[in-house]
Amino acid sequence: MEGRKHDAVIVESLTNSQGTQASEWEAERKNSQESNGTSRGTAFRLAEGYELGDASHVVIHETSTGEASAQAQSIEAGEGNTVASYTKIAEFGPIASGPTAGVVLVFTDCDDPAEEDTFNEWYSGHLHHTVESIDFYAATRYVSDDPTRTPSKYLAIYETESSNPSKVQQDGVDWWVKGGFEGPAGMVLLNEVACERVD
Repeated sequence: MEGRKHDAVIVESLTNSQGTQASEWEAERKNSQESNGTSRGTAFRLAEGYELGDASHVVIHETSTGEASAQAQSIEAGEGNTVASYTKIAEFGPIASGPTAGVVLVFTDCDDPAEEDTFNEWYSGHLHHTVESIDFYAATRYVSDDPTRTPSKYLAIYETESSNPSKVQQDGVDWWVKGGFEGPAGMVLLNEVACERVD
């Protein structure tokens, strides 16, 4: 997201549901520097029409596996907010040379343990296929460090330079349907969330 080398991420989901409250949070964030000794991360607003529980925003911190757990614990999660860490398992595309304009978060599981290796092999190849076919420049997959605290075991983050990640996501859905693609047996798509950069 910020051109940082990383092998883990911390994802905060934040509930700032009222318009004024959300605007104030965004304004405060633009003026803040660091939080609890950790990188302030990159903040995104959920695009209209997308849901992630009660969240209105997500903040993504790029970090290392050795520091992710401690950093996640140091971030105070207010009421209704969550903080979770994920370890990188696959990536495709360049490190950003500048700020990412938008992301699409894709939450998946595999409901058949016997198919999990096949699912992960397929999905890692799917990153390459997706980036080359849609207006994403990079895609990274992660596995949750504690699936009991996350919406799914697996998270993919697709990055775009477009300021309209909703359109990029819809283009991706149209491409998938038109191509007649199918995921592997056992794959469960739980949620896809387009997010617009705040700062």
